[in-house]
Amino acid sequence: MQSSTNHPIRTKFTVESEWDKGFTGRLELTNTGVNLADWTIEFVSKLEISPEKIWGAEIVSREGDRYILKPVDYNQSLDAQESTSIIFNADKIQGKILEPQEIRLGEVESDAIEVMPVKDSITENPITEDIPAAIPGDTGDTETSTSATNDLPVDVNFSLVSDWGSGFQGSISITNTSGSNIDSWDLEFDFPNQINNIWDAAIEENQNGNYVISHNAWNREIAAGETRTFGFTGDGSVTTKPQNYELDGFTFDSPSIHESIYTTENPDLQPELAINEEYQGRATFFDAANPAGGLGNSGFDIPTQDQLHKVVAINNIQWNGSEASGAFMEVSGPKQRDGAAPIIVQVTDRLVERADGMDMSAEAFERVADPTDGVVNIDYQLVGPPDDYVTAYGHRIGDGIVVETITGTSPYYAATRLNNHRYPIERVELIEADGDLVELNRESDNRFVMEGNYPLNGVQDLLVTDIFGQQVTLDNIDITNAAAPDTITGDQFAML
Repeated sequence: MQSSTNHPIRTKFTVESEWDKGFTGRLELTNTGVNLADWTIEFVSKLEISPEKIWGAEIVSREGDRYILKPVDYNQSLDAQESTSIIFNADKIQGKILEPQEIRLGEVESDAIEVMPVKDSITENPITEDIPAAIPGDTGDTETSTSATNDLPVDVNFSLVSDWGSGFQGSISITNTSGSNIDSWDLEFDFPNQINNIWDAAIEENQNGNYVISHNAWNREIAAGETRTFGFTGDGSVTTKPQNYELDGFTFDSPSIHESIYTTENPDLQPELAINEEYQGRATFFDAANPAGGLGNSGFDIPTQDQLHKVVAINNIQWNGSEASGAFMEVSGPKQRDGAAPIIVQVTDRLVERADGMDMSAEAFERVADPTDGVVNIDYQLVGPPDDYVTAYGHRIGDGIVVETITGTSPYYAATRLNNHRYPIERVELIEADGDLVELNRESDNRFVMEGNYPLNGVQDLLVTDIFGQQVTLDNIDITNAAAPDTITGDQFAML
């Protein structure tokens, strides 16, 4: 084990994502000295960092505001010029993000921890080896190449940081020159040298010098105009630089950045949902088991714990006066872009502060993204589930529309709420004895209320119309008896 009383290391703290009450932070450590083994890191912070919400290190101890962390298996040793990152989730303190302070590096020998000061920043060039002359056929140590795979125009730059004959250190930067965001990217290139260590990315595959490099969780997205850089070391001297770049990924016009979350206007998004139309937006997550304000704007009950992964709140535009209540959406996120199957969720609430995307239950969010991402880009579309699909409330779609009883109803207050309908509901009308239709008023909490014509006694027939004009008649429905049980009708909209 190398020992030092003042080991040079560079630290950098960044906020990878942010939401209303919390954030994901990243503490990057770069070893600018000799090889380092069995290290620990110490810092002071008022943040509450729990052991299950930290990645890249383990919490050894905490006394007051002082944390001591140790590495995990893959980063127990840090070679010269090597970097590693510690990622954690934490709540804000009085609405503010607090950076770790008094960051100090320690090394472990036997059972004793020797704590040493760490420089917050190092401005001098940490590379001491001589950089060789330009690679044959080139005019310098940086290469720029533009690739437009999947309509993703980018500039890719390779930099040779150091070459000592038997090995080298290099870096590749990707600059998004398009007007859209790039998500879940992979970079492919040809390079004859063996890469044996990489940071801020992962080697997906290497077939005889044809590399596929994939993103890490914290740099999955490259915003328009943004640059992402990853570094690596390898064997031998570099005589031929990486070439034949191809970038594969997904484009998004709705950026997953916290500054754009709080808005109520979106001229590019129509309020009424359309079938088979793909939407893009951002997704965050909330505690669906304990929603703020009660049941949510749709008025549906809170699902049981094992069904929470099936509910979401939709943005204030597509909420459309509660018309989206009960709608079923197929959602794809980063995990689906990496090969997982899309999920189906039901709209049970309104996301007041956003004009695109949705706020997902934490359980649903985990099925489309890593919770450490905090805010991600998603694709979503309205779907009509098949008859055998079971909703968060335990009903099959094939069981038919469910008429829910409203507390407080009486012959002088007729009201109901509908659930388990294949498509969103446009209107509900009461069919009078003479065949005339009386439209029930739709209120903001997704209940349908009759105005006037009281008292109303006994069961009634209701005509229900979905947003596509399909109609079903629900016979013998009691909307004036608060003691009546919910009615499973057996009648359902046809699959479009």
